[in-house]
Amino acid sequence: MFGKTSLALLRSLTREFRHVTSDSKLLERPLMRLILSEYRSNQVTPAQYCRGPDEMLWVADTYLQYIRSQRICRELSNKHQRREKTVQETADMIGFRLPSSTTNDKDN
Repeated sequence: MFGKTSLALLRSLTREFRHVTSDSKLLERPLMRLILSEYRSNQVTPAQYCRGPDEMLWVADTYLQYIRSQRICRELSNKHQRREKTVQETADMIGFRLPSSTTNDKDN
């Protein structure tokens, strides 16, 4: 389960813990012991498998569905939320007629 990247991560964690603590015996700290025990318990041996046979296919399919859903959501949003409708467009949409404005109305 852990490759070179996990070892590099462990080294980075150790380096950060050294910056935080002033104690030179870092391996005796409870947090460092916990991290090391987790690393050891999650090592892959030839008799141990970390994932089910189709788990990566499931993860890939889930990711594909997520990306596809995001694209469809963006398309629908662009289609239906183009701009704010004018008063005339809203009135036409619900079946109202607005009064026509005339240029002869100088009293108002």
